[in-house]
Amino acid sequence: MSRIFQHVLLVSASTETVDQLFELCELCDQPNIKISLARDLDVAFESLEHVEFSLTIVDLSIVDLDTLRRIAARLNPKPVVAITPTDSSEILRQSLRAGADDVFLRSELDEQPEAFVASMQRHIRRAAFIEDTSRLRESLERSLDELRADHHAAQHVQQNLLPPNEQVINNLRFEYTLTPSLLLSGDFVDAIKINDHQVMFYLADVSGHGASSALVTVLLKNLTSRLARNYHRNSSFDILSPSATLSRINQEILLTRMGKHMTMFIGLVDTRTLVLTYAVGGHHPMPVLSANGTATFLEGRGMPVGLFEKPVFEEREIELPAHFTLTLFSDGILETIAEPSLADKEALLLRKLQNGYVSSAQLTTEFEFGAETHPDDVAIMTVSRA
Repeated sequence: MSRIFQHVLLVSASTETVDQLFELCELCDQPNIKISLARDLDVAFESLEHVEFSLTIVDLSIVDLDTLRRIAARLNPKPVVAITPTDSSEILRQSLRAGADDVFLRSELDEQPEAFVASMQRHIRRAAFIEDTSRLRESLERSLDELRADHHAAQHVQQNLLPPNEQVINNLRFEYTLTPSLLLSGDFVDAIKINDHQVMFYLADVSGHGASSALVTVLLKNLTSRLARNYHRNSSFDILSPSATLSRINQEILLTRMGKHMTMFIGLVDTRTLVLTYAVGGHHPMPVLSANGTATFLEGRGMPVGLFEKPVFEEREIELPAHFTLTLFSDGILETIAEPSLADKEALLLRKLQNGYVSSAQLTTEFEFGAETHPDDVAIMTVSRA
């Protein structure tokens, strides 16, 4: 990684020592070394406060061990080299314990200058590695902060696209909960009033997690809103057919070339006739119809949305009882139910719903109680007529 200078602080009051150290530093194969001189401790500590040094060379003639310890702590984890006039193993040991990374006798600068030069080169390279690592970490932290900000902005956009958590349309009550595994969700729900007696609703589960999956839900909201506008302009009536709507969504997903697909359930309720028309795009589990003390899964099948050029979407119709609840789930619900098999999980869903309406909030609490983690998004939507 490129850098302008590596700053070295030399703390010494001896002109002879300073001159020799300057000469030896010039022998290092590091062209970007810039040496700053501090002849007393006040200047040294002031320099350490204002300049980010890569290495400090400390002359123990004017620096005691406690001050050496303070300088090493200030520079840590970058290196400190000590120069001592005394040939003493005790001074050597105490200097290393005080934080020096290397210690040289003053006489060694004359007798073994190449050893000092080699040490300087080694410590300069080490300092460069530490500085590069620090810059990379700071750059990564900035990128992560920007990514978090982007994700929070995307979350705000996605939440604004969702319908109210509870609403009544044409005497039908719609409510839902959406629990994402990450900040952004690949699950999406909506309910759209078409006219005074018809309401279209859906639950979609986009493959994967995170921003790319959430982006597909934005596309989905845009497309279904466009189909509703086309109906009111009398330019297209695809929204009156769940299977035709799935086909339009399939085309749009393929055109994006994002490598994403989704499962989806779309229903259309006519409140004049109490007929539910619906189509399935590879969705599981199927919605549960609760009425008259029983709960059953709707029947039907279809191919996932966004995988095939010419998928087959089967459209079905059923007559609804005067009082009913239809409960839709994304497949993440199955991962939160602590039952050993898929059949057991489905049986539990039916038992929970056999007595009629249960709010999505209550279902979320009950089904997630035994789960330690939420590896997938979980969406629950209820459609009811009391």
